[in-house]
Amino acid sequence: MSDARLLREILDSQLEMVCRFRRDGTILFVNRAYAEGMGQPAEDLFGQNLWQFIPEEDRAGVAAQLDQMTPDNAVVVIENRIDTPDGIRWSRWRNHGLTWDDDGNLLEAQSTGFDVTERKQFEERRQLMIDELNHRVRNTLTVVQGIAYQTFRGTDIPGAPVAAFNSRLHALAGAHAALSQADWTGADISEVVRQGLATCGDDIARIERSGPAVRQRPNAVLVLVLVLHELATNAAKHGALSNHTGRVALAWRLLGGDRLEVTWQETGGPPVSPPERTGFGSRLITRAVTRQLEGEVDLDYAVAGLTCRLAFPLRSARSSGELS
Repeated sequence: MSDARLLREILDSQLEMVCRFRRDGTILFVNRAYAEGMGQPAEDLFGQNLWQFIPEEDRAGVAAQLDQMTPDNAVVVIENRIDTPDGIRWSRWRNHGLTWDDDGNLLEAQSTGFDVTERKQFEERRQLMIDELNHRVRNTLTVVQGIAYQTFRGTDIPGAPVAAFNSRLHALAGAHAALSQADWTGADISEVVRQGLATCGDDIARIERSGPAVRQRPNAVLVLVLVLHELATNAAKHGALSNHTGRVALAWRLLGGDRLEVTWQETGGPPVSPPERTGFGSRLITRAVTRQLEGEVDLDYAVAGLTCRLAFPLRSARSSGELS
């Protein structure tokens, strides 16, 4: 058996589609899997243009990605639609630039690909479900806010508790917004901090924030946004943000054992003393961190300013069936 025939048999036995082509799309070689995918004999595909198998509205995007190939970066992975006898399908291609002219322009390349239509369809269904969930959550929060407004309207309940309730509801909505941006898989702590401190307004400039990029699990996103909201609200009412000189240092760091420590430290505000009774905000901080995040909380009411330290595992030790 000749070397050429042996090579052909090897390529035809591959389950992946293989296509060698010029930069303008002229097909130089395909294996059996590629030919079967396009519904034509391999010999009939030689000399045709592969762009005819890519939907017209997708061609500019695919071409732009192919243009990223250079002699120093010769491999580009692309997922794109292809037009087949069975309809539009999705394929994932590993494109490898093979030859270049003296100016570094691509002359020939080879693509190896496989069908990913089922995965794409699953992702589309999943995105539809997430969009529906986001829509329902937003509607539910709006309904709750409306119920609260109607319930408290015309009563002798002071306005401050109602405003506090609505503010917490907005913080909860911010946490859901952070999660929805990442399909409810979690969020980076920088986005968590942004949502948690949204109530600060211009006072945000007096809060120094520092720490590494750390991905938070969904449960931690919800808890941290609410905890930071409570700390910021308390600072604005009674602590470092209640005057014109106070400041807050918010820092987070990774500890051993895959744990995160978050420290909120106030300085320059009015003198601090321990509260005579435990309010809702303090209970929320303590219980949420200990029960929901399996962590610890230390609230230090030093005269110079409140310090709150949280520490919790980045991953839940509970069963996989629980949100974590």
